[in-house]
Amino acid sequence: MLVGAATYDDPRLTNVPAVANNLADLREVLLDPRLGGFDPAFCWTAPPTAGIAKVGDLLGQAAAEAEELLLFYYSGHGLLEPRRRELYLSLSATRPDRPQFTALPFEAVRNVFLDSRAAVRAVILDSCFSGRAIGATLAEDADTILGQLQAAGTYTLASAPGSRTALVLPGERHTAFTERLLRLMHTGTTQAGAMLSLGDIYRHLQAQLQAEGLPAPQQCGTETADLLGLVRNRHPDRRHAAAPAALTEPTTLHLAHTARSDGSQTPSGRNYFRINVYLTSFEAAELDRVTKVVYHLHPTFPDPDRAVTDRSSNFALVVRAWGEFNLTADVYLAGRRAPIRLERFLNI
Repeated sequence: MLVGAATYDDPRLTNVPAVANNLADLREVLLDPRLGGFDPAFCWTAPPTAGIAKVGDLLGQAAAEAEELLLFYYSGHGLLEPRRRELYLSLSATRPDRPQFTALPFEAVRNVFLDSRAAVRAVILDSCFSGRAIGATLAEDADTILGQLQAAGTYTLASAPGSRTALVLPGERHTAFTERLLRLMHTGTTQAGAMLSLGDIYRHLQAQLQAEGLPAPQQCGTETADLLGLVRNRHPDRRHAAAPAALTEPTTLHLAHTARSDGSQTPSGRNYFRINVYLTSFEAAELDRVTKVVYHLHPTFPDPDRAVTDRSSNFALVVRAWGEFNLTADVYLAGRRAPIRLERFLNI
């Protein structure tokens, strides 16, 4: 479901014509059989003048019908409620002094997602203060909700940190974040495989936006939601085609991880995190076939190659780290000589 407001009734909210282009062009990519291949019957765009009730009805219907993927994209002005600093998504009739009654509260979107049975639920926000959506999810007093989101497989990609504003650059057809998102979808990247996963998209946009001095996107992924392939990759890494069959064989096995601060810091003041990496699958029988997992950590770790054989912990590996890095793992199965190679970006 795509939602956005390009024009506003209240003169205190600046019109953003690029938002209409965001919605139209993203829908085109998602429906393109060469890229997204989505069914038009299940890809909805809210009317430009839709109010809270209309958006709520559409989102509720989408959440009720979705089985594999529930995707919510929003572009427009994000507002912070003055007292509690909660994120609201502006609609055409929004009044900035009354967001509680005239704008869409992100909390309402989260609640609809919690009630959906979709296997993967993804939110993409291109708005000012969109990082607030992640901050609320990860707050210490929201552990109960976070646990439910992890079980459901939820992924949030926000165009800007909670304290930064999203941008529209002169001469560009779209907002800065969506411009680069669509550019990636159209041109592809050699840094990913045949599909662009949500995690691939985040890593590419983070590098691209930071290189241009633009607000860096934020992500919050649970379980294996970031592995979802959203669109086909136009220019995949051709080395995958020459890889051994064992590395490209379809599998229900995935890597997942959790990360929490352990309260200590490096000498330079960076927080240490306790990272728990483990193997998961929708089929328990597939996990039972695993005999060993060899994790390949960043080369700066002492003993970066570590083997785990404990099935009772889902072959979990616990490490202490202060930075994000890409981890690979070789998964050995009973009756199979070559391992299956899995990969996960360990964000903290």
